[in-house]
Amino acid sequence: MKSLPIILFWLGIFAIGAHLRLDDLASRPFHADEATGAKITSRCLESGTYVFDPLHYHGPLLSELGDLTARAYGENKWSELNKQPLRLVPAIAGCLLILLPMLGIRRYGHPPMLLAALALALSPLLVYYSRMYIHEMLLALFGLLALFQFAARKCWWPAGIWIGLMFATKETFAISLIAWFAAGTLTFLLYAAMDRATPLRLSTQSAISFIWKPLLLVGTISLAVSMFYYTDHFTRWSGAIDAFRTYFVYKTVEGHDKPFFYYLTPLLIPKNAGGLWWFETPLIIAALAAFIGSFVSKSMRPETQNTIRFLAFAAAFHFLIYSLIAYKTPWLALLPWAHVCLLAGFAVFLLPNRKPILAGALALGFIPLWFQARNATGRYASDDRNPYAYVPTAGDIETLEPWLDSIATASPDTPMEPIAIIGCDYWPLPWYLRKYAKMGAWPEAPPSIERLPVIFAMSDLTDTLIQTHVPVPRGLRTDTPMIVWIRQDFWDASVNQSNP
Repeated sequence: MKSLPIILFWLGIFAIGAHLRLDDLASRPFHADEATGAKITSRCLESGTYVFDPLHYHGPLLSELGDLTARAYGENKWSELNKQPLRLVPAIAGCLLILLPMLGIRRYGHPPMLLAALALALSPLLVYYSRMYIHEMLLALFGLLALFQFAARKCWWPAGIWIGLMFATKETFAISLIAWFAAGTLTFLLYAAMDRATPLRLSTQSAISFIWKPLLLVGTISLAVSMFYYTDHFTRWSGAIDAFRTYFVYKTVEGHDKPFFYYLTPLLIPKNAGGLWWFETPLIIAALAAFIGSFVSKSMRPETQNTIRFLAFAAAFHFLIYSLIAYKTPWLALLPWAHVCLLAGFAVFLLPNRKPILAGALALGFIPLWFQARNATGRYASDDRNPYAYVPTAGDIETLEPWLDSIATASPDTPMEPIAIIGCDYWPLPWYLRKYAKMGAWPEAPPSIERLPVIFAMSDLTDTLIQTHVPVPRGLRTDTPMIVWIRQDFWDASVNQSNP
């Protein structure tokens, strides 16, 4: 009976987090990055093989998992894909992330792990990107799994699996390894400096002798796991070379350079956008309190102190490295922010005797996060006022396919294909035109373009098409205007049908 309230707390937190991640999962318009990821996944579905591109895209694991969920829904090619099965991949990863603090119950107890799970469940950043078909939520899940495995100390080898899956997810796993190494070194030096009974030299020698063999085993396992995916299940060995070559040849997309302090908003500094307030400051406050408490609390065990300090240093090094890189997007902060959420749970150790009532009062401070998460994934899911909706797709693009169908229905004897896309930065448009087999994209208008029935233009084609087509403004992305040119015969038939 004493365990029943604890079980209910865990179930309640998981239910809240799962609802935020799974409710109406397919409603938000597809983001450009989701659409390109879906295209890569469709190639795996249709060919049964995966070829890693070291120049532009990330690891193969997202496509491997998307392949499984798509097939489970009976979708086997590009034209059959839907948002729901693809987004289930990050959504399930986000749900599993909420449960990871359970791995620390034996070592730290239920109260701090429950609070950490609540932070992971409610964080608007983690909720929002658990609903987007991109790599970062998988990276966050496997990253925290690796940390919990390292915390086990006596059994490190499974951490090699999780790090291998991190590598297979995205090349930025290397940033996490650097941040963890720096945080571990700093935590060790700090602990050794406070332990006056053992000289630093002896402590260092002892630590090295203890970890070098387990780390060698972890590295071997992680390499084998990651290469399994990069080589398409050990069938295409050039993928192993490309997995490392990507660090030297990868080309980032222009337009994503941000200032050094970009990640401070809205994670730390509250932001008002269109009358809505966005902030995750309660998590920062709780995490800072836990970090400070690791130095001032006299009742805290050394193991707990070192865990808190490691998480704080690891988060700080992650953010420092990502801040030094000019290329920045909100989803790059997922794994370091998951460190902060875990760290926030340790604020419970500052409460007198860790009383449940006081812990509950501390948890109440996270309630504003729930409202923000609902706004971020609901009404403002694809709105510029939402700081997590990075370069959002215009909402009216969801009506594009039925609109084209109505135009095609008015001229049943005349094929609407081929369809042309003119200009650059047109994704996720191909996703919304995926049922059309004859479709092409050109940076500039090709010859005889005026013969084509439908043309999507991101550049000005007025002089070319004004005599043959009717221009219709449509939304693509909030920063990208688009004109749909409908050939006159299709347009006239459509007007006549709607006005008999």
